[in-house]
Formats: sequence, structure tokens, C-alpha cells
Amino acid sequence: MLVGCTAAPTGPTPGEPVAPPAAVQVAPVSPSATHYRLDPAASTLHILVYRGGPMARLGHNHVVSSQNLRGSVWQGASLESSGFDITVPVNDLVMDDNDTRAAEGEDFPLNVSEDAKQGTKANMLRDTLLDSARYPEIRITSVRVQGDAKAPVIIAALRIRDQTRQLTVPVTLQTTDGCLRVIGKFEIKQSDFGITPLSIAMGALLVVDAVTIKFDLLARTD
Repeated sequence: MLVGCTAAPTGPTPGEPVAPPAAVQVAPVSPSATHYRLDPAASTLHILVYRGGPMARLGHNHVVSSQNLRGSVWQGASLESSGFDITVPVNDLVMDDNDTRAAEGEDFPLNVSEDAKQGTKANMLRDTLLDSARYPEIRITSVRVQGDAKAPVIIAALRIRDQTRQLTVPVTLQTTDGCLRVIGKFEIKQSDFGITPLSIAMGALLVVDAVTIKFDLLARTD
């Protein structure tokens, strides 16, 4: 999905994609639900991409971020009548911004050169990876919301390029003064979306297939 080149964290992480049904059944919007609109300036999305292989020290990890998310959230009388529809403009993704790297800790040292950032983004957008010319948006839509009201589990459909997979994503919810905050993270494999991660010198330096996606979303009532 992304390029660049600490190994990825190990251990089970929520969000591993599974084969989708023939047609993903998106949850209907309840007419009585409270509707929220995402505030892109107050919402963050971080995609953590890790280097790997015996020569991993020659590369570096990446933080790809977005503060231009679009979409809506609706909150019904029950979790089952709640949901969301969110898009990520691919061409607006930001590569290795110092603030986002600092937020993610020591695995992401600061001051990646502008040339390196521009080259990595150009590679990420090319037709063999995200192919932003043909697929300018990534979209994630709720299929089902269940569990506890403050910490529900979301079954969602994630579409990257022309591939859609279902994910299980645990989140935490906070509702105050006409605002809804949703925080969570999950992991996907690029290969599950038909993307082959970069590999150099027979795998001596490579991009790890699994990427971690972290989000902190703020939505306001329409």
C-alpha cells in the first residue's frame, strides 16, 4: 500500500481482513438517528508503515496521515441503528510530517528530508500501489455496530482501490455537547487488497505487509 523502509510490532491486532461476502450489506441509516458530520480539522488518521528484512536499518518507517477526512456518523436509539460512512482523499495524504512522527514515538525519528517525502509519496500514489489516478478515495463504511455503548465493536467494509474487505474494529465513544469522538486502531495487510509491498534485493530490504491504522475522529451534529 505504501513504501519506505524496527520491524512491525508482533502479536494479534484487531482488524485483520477476512474474505468479503459477494455483496457487502451496509447498515441502513435510521431516519430518527442523530446525524454528525466529521470535522476534518479536529480529526486525525495515522497509517504506520514499517520497514523489514536483514537490511532494515538502511530504510525508515513511515507515518502517512490525513486531516482531510470526509463523511458522516449517525447515532440511533441502539447500536444496531448507528453507523458511519467515511472517505479518505488519497491525493491529500501527508507523508512523514514531523508532528505526526513525534506523536508516534521513537520508531519514527524526525526530520525526514523533503526529497525523501516527495519521492515516497509519488511512489505510494503510482498505479502499482494506491493508483490514485483511478481510485482517488479510500472508503470505510459500517456494516454492523454491536457490543457496549461506550466501547462498541464495529464490523466495517474497507475499500482500497477496487478491493473491499470486512474488518472488525473495536472503538471507544465519547459524546459531549453535540460532539461525538471515536478513537480506535486496527491492522490490515496490503496483500489482502491486491497490493504487493516493496521488496529490494530479494527481500533484504522490504516494506512489511501489515500496516497499523490509528484514528481519532471528532464529528459534530449537522
